[in-house]
Amino acid sequence: MKTRTRRWLFVYLLALGLSHGVRVLHTPAAPVRPEDQFLEVPEVGGGTGARGLVKLAYLDDLPAAGSSSDAAPVVLIHGSPGDKSNFDGVLPELATHRRVLVPDLPGFGSSSRKVPDYSIRAHGRYVLEMLDALGIEEAHFVGFSLGGGVVLSIQDLAPQRVRSLSLVAATGVQELELLGDYHLNHALHGLQLAGLWLLREGVPHFGWLDDTVLGVPYARNFYDTDQRPLRKVLEQYDGPMLIVHGRNDVLVPIAAAREHHRLVPQSELQVLKRNHFFVFTRGGDLSGRLEGFFERVEAGEALTRNQAD
Repeated sequence: MKTRTRRWLFVYLLALGLSHGVRVLHTPAAPVRPEDQFLEVPEVGGGTGARGLVKLAYLDDLPAAGSSSDAAPVVLIHGSPGDKSNFDGVLPELATHRRVLVPDLPGFGSSSRKVPDYSIRAHGRYVLEMLDALGIEEAHFVGFSLGGGVVLSIQDLAPQRVRSLSLVAATGVQELELLGDYHLNHALHGLQLAGLWLLREGVPHFGWLDDTVLGVPYARNFYDTDQRPLRKVLEQYDGPMLIVHGRNDVLVPIAAAREHHRLVPQSELQVLKRNHFFVFTRGGDLSGRLEGFFERVEAGEALTRNQAD
């Protein structure tokens, strides 16, 4: 029996060693679309030493000829796990009216997969680095799912860059995320991260698990994120806001959207008879709602906090 156990242990360790060797020699290439563009921006986090560079992939769809040159650009921020393809159904219609930027947040899509910090705040800084590189001073920001936390972080980091905020099936206040308590959620996310890491590093998979949707970057995104500051961001935000949420959303409950609407009294709340994923299934309808809101903002018809109070 001991000999058999040793034999299987030897086979496992040999397979694991070969698997790691294959992964080192054959790192899977990130998917690249013909229309992808790339920037190199300084990495966020990682201590006080010299910062490396992070490859940031993004789509930059220019407005159609004849559209208003005064229309502010819009930045679409995907959820987790996800990438810029989350907005494939939304982008075409929006791009007929204005410039649309859709980044792959670091850790996802065609951007660098390994970064020191995967939090929503770090992602907000990466988006601002992108806008700096492209010379864009102000934009409308749309966040889907956990991307809602990213756009709220952008508001906190650089409020002068925000023309409006749109939360689409979006996370926000900590109290309505998962179990509600940061420490309990953080522990669960830690267990998830440990499990996914052990699966990736302890199972001989020869690279097959390196590019799965529910991978370590996804788990780190939640583990590194602290949503507790977002309540204050919402309470202090005084610009226009659109909230679009599905009544049947089981990932981010409708109660979160209603609480965000309460905290931001000038916001417009639109509740759909949909689940969390209407951004995929009802992209055309969503783009119309977003563009209508942007036009109201630019015409001075969308409420601010002072007007709502």
